[in-house]
This record gives sequence, structure tokens and C-alpha cells, in this order.
Amino acid sequence: MEYYFTKERVTLENYGWRLGTGFLSTPLILDVLACIDVKYAYRLLENEQMPGWLYMTKMGATTIWESWEGVEAQGGIASLNHYSKGAVCEWLFNSMCGINVDGENHFVIAPKAGGSFTFANAEYKSVYGTVKSGWKKTDGGYEYEIEIPANCTADVIINGETKAVTAGKVLL
Repeated sequence: MEYYFTKERVTLENYGWRLGTGFLSTPLILDVLACIDVKYAYRLLENEQMPGWLYMTKMGATTIWESWEGVEAQGGIASLNHYSKGAVCEWLFNSMCGINVDGENHFVIAPKAGGSFTFANAEYKSVYGTVKSGWKKTDGGYEYEIEIPANCTADVIINGETKAVTAGKVLL
């Protein structure tokens, strides 16, 4: 495992922490990196160089483009709201903010704060009600705010510690 980690880290360093995945693997890359170490997932996510998600926003995008070059690509026929690269939004919900449905009326909330972000917030309008999860960076670390809808429960996992909670707002 250590050899694999070292080899992958060297590959990412050599590529300048830019995306080098294909259409099918792009939606999975942040999950793979977060399994190794979440700081690597954030480092790839925050890269502003092409190819990279924040390159698009740096170039004025408000959606996720099919081509890194945006409207200039492919003679102006490229999609400006594309699934494959846009799948990064799933990682923002289920990892960065940690919202995961875990069965009927039950959620697992396991936010992974990090990177140079100072805060993150997400909400999911489930069939049971709205689930919210957010965090902000403080001088002492991170503060978390979780909200679970009525008649629901959740396991909140922060830094490997699990806390069972019922409906309402939880500040940690």
C-alpha cells in the first residue's frame, strides 16, 4: 500500500495536480484520492490550471463544461453543462459536506473538511425532509452544523468519531 501511495503521489506531482483521467474515471478520482488521504482530493479539486475544475470558474464558467476550453472548443458545439466532469458535485455533497442516505429515515453525515476552503454548506431535499450539513474553519479547527429532518435519525461521523443524533440542528 505504501508503494502504491508513493507512486500515485509522484504521478500527481509530475502532472501538476491536474486531472488526467478519462470520461468514465473522472467522477471517481476524488473518492479514490480521499481514500488515500483527503488532502490529496482537495489539492486536485482546488487546482486552477487546465485541466481542472477551478480552471473553468477562473475562465468565467457557472456550469461544468464538456471541454476544458469551454465554448471555444469543438467549433463552439461543446456542452456547457456536462455530466462527466460535473460528477464532481456528488463528491461535494457526499464527502466534502458528507450527506449520505443510509436507509429509510436514516442518514450518515460524514463531512471531510479540508483544503484551503474556509467553509462549505450543502442541503439535500430528501423524501423525508431537508438534510443540511456544513462546516467552517476556525482558529481552533473546524465547526460543524448538521440539520436532520423530523422523524429521522443520523450517524454523524467527524474525525472518526460517531455520534447518533435525532431530528433537529446539531452544532459540533
